[in-house]
Amino acid sequence: MRRFGELDTGWLRELQSKFPEIKVVDLKGFVVGERFLKIWDVYPFQEVVRAFEEAVREGESSASFTEGERTFLLKLSRVGDLIVALKKDITLEVELDEIKRSVVSTLSHEIKTPLTAIKGNAEFLLLYGECSEPDAVREIYEKAGKIESILSGIRNLFSSRVSAFEWVNLRPLAEEVIASFRERAEEKGVELRYFLEDVSLPADKVLFQQLLRNLIDNALKFTEQGRVEVELTSEFLRISDTGKGIPKNFLPRIFERFVKGEGSSGSGIGLSVVKEIARFHGWKVEVESQEGKGSVFTVYFQGGSR
Repeated sequence: MRRFGELDTGWLRELQSKFPEIKVVDLKGFVVGERFLKIWDVYPFQEVVRAFEEAVREGESSASFTEGERTFLLKLSRVGDLIVALKKDITLEVELDEIKRSVVSTLSHEIKTPLTAIKGNAEFLLLYGECSEPDAVREIYEKAGKIESILSGIRNLFSSRVSAFEWVNLRPLAEEVIASFRERAEEKGVELRYFLEDVSLPADKVLFQQLLRNLIDNALKFTEQGRVEVELTSEFLRISDTGKGIPKNFLPRIFERFVKGEGSSGSGIGLSVVKEIARFHGWKVEVESQEGKGSVFTVYFQGGSR
């Protein structure tokens, strides 16, 4: 029986025969059980060569490529002196992403056209009109600008140009969002606390603020007394509350789209947007909750908990 060092490879050949989408490769690129056949002979794409070299160095990697009309994802993980490669058909996921981008682009255009008119007319009234309520018109102008920024952030969310991120200080962005909720918290009699460090990270400003806005909005929505706290450090963003908490059986679905808790008047997409924004940045969001005692949402900036 052929051996790889001290490892019996008979079971590997059997595994590959039963599951053709799995390949086991040595550190020179040879497919175990296939004489003189390398991984890039099976998948002849430059992306696969790059991913293999990265998996050897870093322990894991991935590459996507197209064969005919199908798109595939190859995930590689190093296990000792072997690389395990799993091939997955992601054609449907890619097509759905394209549909999302198309829908977002269309909606953004349809919304931006009347929004530009609203903003332009408000600016004209402020500069040249005889307006009896200039503060109200100024607020319309400012809110229209905010909506434009949000639309820009949403377009970025469905763009693949992640490298376009700029290094930004998250603290003033967080302070701005928190200030917008202060009046609402006071009206409910809920204390809004915050502990913020200066944290500079590569991020989209608008999307970060939208993530934080959704989390604070969710916390205030389900907190009738006590407090909502926002904590920002170099490792994480954390929003905790003393609200009614989340049922244990509901927690696994909390980030799914259109899923909302009992008594919620929202659309059920707020937390799914939070997860998508976190994923877009390479961050990870987690939740801990207990009924009657509140919830804690934590966004880890390095993609995983400490």
